[in-house]
Amino acid sequence: MGTPLHIALRYLFAKKKHNVINIISIISAAGIAIGSMALVLILSVYNGFDNSIREIYEGFKADFTITPPEGKTIETPPQTLGLISSTEGVVYVCTVVSDNIFVRYGKKEAIATIIGTDTAYFKWNGIAANLIEGTARLRNGEIREALIGEDLARRLEARVRFLTPLELYYPQKGEEFSITNPLASINGAKVFPSAILRDSGYEIENAIYTESSLARELIGVQKNEYSYLEVYTAPGTDKDKIREALHSILPDSIIRDKQQQNSTLYKMMKAEKFAVYMILFFVIAIISINIFSCLSMLVTEKEDDISTFLSMGATKETIMRIFHLHGFLICVTGCCTGTIIGLAAAFLQKEYGIISLPGNYIVSAYPVDIQFADIAIIVIGVCLTGYLISWLPSGKIFKN
Repeated sequence: MGTPLHIALRYLFAKKKHNVINIISIISAAGIAIGSMALVLILSVYNGFDNSIREIYEGFKADFTITPPEGKTIETPPQTLGLISSTEGVVYVCTVVSDNIFVRYGKKEAIATIIGTDTAYFKWNGIAANLIEGTARLRNGEIREALIGEDLARRLEARVRFLTPLELYYPQKGEEFSITNPLASINGAKVFPSAILRDSGYEIENAIYTESSLARELIGVQKNEYSYLEVYTAPGTDKDKIREALHSILPDSIIRDKQQQNSTLYKMMKAEKFAVYMILFFVIAIISINIFSCLSMLVTEKEDDISTFLSMGATKETIMRIFHLHGFLICVTGCCTGTIIGLAAAFLQKEYGIISLPGNYIVSAYPVDIQFADIAIIVIGVCLTGYLISWLPSGKIFKN
C-alpha cells in the first residue's frame, strides 16, 4: 500500500476536528450509494421489461421473413418453395398474400390489412393461443371465415356469429375507376368472423386473417406470387447457416430475422435505456460535487499536516495525490455500497417478486434481469466521475 493511499484511508475513517466535514463526507457517500443503487435497480427492471416485450413480439414472429426487394410481391414457384423447405433446420415455410383493404361490417367501416394464409400458419406462430373468443379456422364447410384483431373488431363492433358477414373490398388492378358504376371497378368478398384475436404484441390490431385463395382473388395476385414468405426453424439450429442458404436460393430477396423485423422497436428501447442511464448518471454527478466541498474543507483543516509532510520531504504531487485519493475513496465507498445493495434488492425481486405490478400485465411482479455489462458501466462511470471531481480541490492546494 503506497503512502498517499495509506494516509488517504486514515483521513477517510479518522474523526475530523470539524464535525461538518464528517457530515458532508457521509452525505456524499450516501448520495452516490443511493444513485448507484437506483441505477442498478432501474436498469435491471428495464432489462426485465425489455425481455418481456421481446418475448411478446418475437413469440409471434417467424424466424425469418423473405420479402421482395421492390414492388409488392415476390415470385416463388413450387420448386423454390421445395428448396426452402428442404433446407436443413427449416421446419415450415408459409406463403402470405397481404395488402390493405376496405372492410364493412353492418354500418361500420374501416381500413384493415388482409393476411391470406393457411390454417397451419396459426400452429407455428402461436397466434391461436391469443383468442378472445371463437375458433382459429379459415373455413367451415363451404363457408369462408376469418380471424380479426381485437382493435379492428372493436371499431367494427364485430362479434363471432353468422348473422352479419365482413364485406371486403379492393380496387381492381389495371382497371379505370368508373364514376357511374364504382362497384364494377372493385373486387369484393364476404367472410364471417370465426375468432377475435387479442392484441398482444403481434401486428394483429388491424389484421384480418383469411384463406390464401380468397386474399389472392380479392387483391388480384397471380399464381406463385406472394407478398412475403415466413420461415420457421427448429430450436437450436444455426440461424446464420440458414440465412446463407436462403440467400443462395433467393439472392435478390430481403431476408430479416426476428430482431430485424422489429428494428424500430429495439432501437427505441435502446435509446430509452440510454436516456434513463444518462439522467440518473447526471444526478450522481451533481451529488458528487459534494466531494469538492468536503475536500476543500479537509485541505483547510489539514494545513498543519501539509506543512509537516513538506518538511519531511514530501513533494507537492504526493500531497495532492493524498487528497485526490481521499475524495476518490469516498466515491468508491458509496458506489460499491450502493451497487451491492442494488444487486441484493434486484436478486430478491427476481427470485421472490416482492413488489407486484398494478393492473393486468403479462407478469404479476416487476421483472428483473441483472446484466454484467450494465453493472460494469455503472461502476466505471460513477468511479470515473468521482476520480475527475476529486482532482478539482486537490489541484488548488498550492495555488495560493
